[in-house]
Amino acid sequence: MSGRDASGRETLGREVHGETQRGLEVRGETQRGREVHGETQHGLEVRGLTIAVPGRTLVDDASWSAPTGQITALVGPNGAGKSTMLRAIAGVVPERATVRGEVHLSTARGATGRLGTAGLDTVRLDTVPARERARRVALVEQLADAVPQLTAREAVRLGRTPHHRMLGFSIGDDGAVEAALADAGATTLAERRLGALSGGELQRVHIARALAQQAGSAPGSALLLDEPTNHLDVAWQLDLLELVRRLAADRPVVLTVHDLALAATHADRVVLVDGGRVIAAGDADAVLTSDRIRSVYGVEASIDAAPDGVAIRYRRIDA
Repeated sequence: MSGRDASGRETLGREVHGETQRGLEVRGETQRGREVHGETQHGLEVRGLTIAVPGRTLVDDASWSAPTGQITALVGPNGAGKSTMLRAIAGVVPERATVRGEVHLSTARGATGRLGTAGLDTVRLDTVPARERARRVALVEQLADAVPQLTAREAVRLGRTPHHRMLGFSIGDDGAVEAALADAGATTLAERRLGALSGGELQRVHIARALAQQAGSAPGSALLLDEPTNHLDVAWQLDLLELVRRLAADRPVVLTVHDLALAATHADRVVLVDGGRVIAAGDADAVLTSDRIRSVYGVEASIDAAPDGVAIRYRRIDA
């Protein structure tokens, strides 16, 4: 897919504030025109992100944050701008796009980058070189490339590319690849070819490649997953989400998802997006209300607590 690196883009130049919200870095976060002030904590922060192509605005002044140690779910209708937003964080935007805004990643002090407050190092991702950005943010796309002839180990090894100025791998890379396969629960798949893997197995390999991409980088590097449960059966979805929960222990994890009940059950925070705008962000029970679902999706929703999560039933408004 074509794209360009988003470094060096114009900034909004607005005042920045901070306050604690469940350990989340929120500085200058706007929800429907209301600024929320917060104290700086570990995590990923998007400030005033706007992405426009000729004749259309894809993302409109979006601000939200994702804390280290938690899963943040981006939800919204088809075409809401979720995937565009996620890809922009990784530095990939549509051709001929105009991009404004900032993306910050705060990690424990000692990482490379601008020294932040309260024991943090903060780097502004949209201004660093593409290679450095790739070491700090790994994106697993919905239609990630999978060369059928490659083995899983060979595919994961490609994740080490941002760590080298020329092609060539070291013993250290071998260790990073094996660790990534183990962390993703994909060690037993290492010698199998991608063309022979199931959808769930392939997702594990893609996640392992993302982990290998980040190995040796600053602690707390962000992991972005675009529709990771798409086309997976229920058992594989649960298996994958358990993996994502483990990976979120020491990094911010952001995923896009269509299933609102899945988001409400498995995510710590939910960001509701519609028409490229952030409608609301916070705890799932505060964000996913019947009124908001009706307004954004145009359907009635009955939301009930269930023993293992949340149950949501839908019906057409005119039914």
